[in-house]
Amino acid sequence: MARWLLALAVLATSAMAFIAPSRVETPPGRRTAQQVRSVRSMRSRSDLAGATPTAAGGAFAVLAVAGALLRRSLTQRRLRLAGKEIPRNKELAYALICSVYGIGKTTAFKICIDCSLDPYKIVNTLTEDEEQRMAEEIGKYVLENPLRRMYKANCKALVAIKHRRGIRMQKGLPVRFQRSKTNNRNARKLNPGRF
Repeated sequence: MARWLLALAVLATSAMAFIAPSRVETPPGRRTAQQVRSVRSMRSRSDLAGATPTAAGGAFAVLAVAGALLRRSLTQRRLRLAGKEIPRNKELAYALICSVYGIGKTTAFKICIDCSLDPYKIVNTLTEDEEQRMAEEIGKYVLENPLRRMYKANCKALVAIKHRRGIRMQKGLPVRFQRSKTNNRNARKLNPGRF
């Protein structure tokens, strides 16, 4: 379909080059200066287009329609799961890993297997039925903003009960017994912002 439309567009542009300009000369008579200027501007425009304004308009209309059909055939349906746009040109499992917060490698492969889908299938080859099954399966998980809120609430709870992990998070120190004399750059950067 797309090739056919592209060929139609090429034909229409090449046909425009062969349309001979048809000029109708009026016999010399008495014209105002404004009429002379308008005739000259029309001639220069038709010379630039290579055809009369009506022939050029028809060819451009054909091109516009062909371009719109070509764009419509090339655009694909969007796949939105868990409120996120899933990339259409990646394998299914890796597209889920890249785009949805809370889905890692294990969960992505588990979701694909539960939906009886090949994890290595390209996303834009999914049917609507498969997309529906994926959406239902992903709906069973806590993902994206609710997961972020839950994570922040857990960190705040550790601070509220004065747990050792909460106190070290507040100070910007590593939480899981790492050394803190050196090599704690990530903890200093990440821990104060966790709540």
